[in-house]
Amino acid sequence: MSSKEYTYDIPDHPIEYIKVDPTAIRFDPRAQRNLNKARAQAIAEKLVPTALGTPIISQREDGQYAVDGMHRVYACQLILAGKVSASEAVREAVQSITCEVHSDLSMANEASLFIIKNKESSKVGPNDEFRIGVMAGHPLFVDTNNVLEKHQLKVGSSSAHGVRGIKGILSIVMDQGPDILDQSLTIAEDAWGRTADTWHAVTIGGIATVMSKHPELKPTELAEKLKRQGDPTAFKAKIQTIATNNNTRADGTKGRLKAAHLAVASAWNANRRVNRIPLPNIFE
Repeated sequence: MSSKEYTYDIPDHPIEYIKVDPTAIRFDPRAQRNLNKARAQAIAEKLVPTALGTPIISQREDGQYAVDGMHRVYACQLILAGKVSASEAVREAVQSITCEVHSDLSMANEASLFIIKNKESSKVGPNDEFRIGVMAGHPLFVDTNNVLEKHQLKVGSSSAHGVRGIKGILSIVMDQGPDILDQSLTIAEDAWGRTADTWHAVTIGGIATVMSKHPELKPTELAEKLKRQGDPTAFKAKIQTIATNNNTRADGTKGRLKAAHLAVASAWNANRRVNRIPLPNIFE
């Protein structure tokens, strides 16, 4: 299990709902997505002030920074700067806007607040969430990034040096710790070399589950056992077949992870009479 507690908790801090001059609000990509000016302009051109909502602001020592609602704030700035056509009524309505203003937050706290506010929506992709978490210094993302950098891996790349499925990789660190991720990536590379499918998040998750449940196993021996299963693309396909029970049932992320656990454990047990490990019943 992980030796650290990774959460998105934010300490108690002052929160106010007050009118704010939108032109005074600043933007910092370290705590949220990058500003898409074209999107903000499209919002500005059709802005309805009564539907503006309540942007979330962090009050820092050097000013106010948007945490959520950045594009709506920038749309107001465009209107007030005369960069888009707007009626006088709209211009008057956005002279000051109601904001949820948070004080005494660290950069990591701001990132947590942004992620919490957007986690259940489709606004922020996992790669952007990872980038924001790393830039803001959130421990979960920093620890994960440190391991990936050690293995010279980049998030989102489809090359032999890229990891796709960063949510699965983050889950390994959250549930089992960065050391298990480090060990699992080493085992995968020792087994299959550096290919795009070597770093498949579900496969790595299966290795991580086995190693966390059975720390007595020799990593080099497990790597050799996995190598005998074929290349990483074939092993990934095997996991999919197990998860769907030969395409007779639907699978989901949890189902694929259970299948990966079974596939890796079966690889370890292959042609072995002693030191076998229990196989999970994935259809319980």
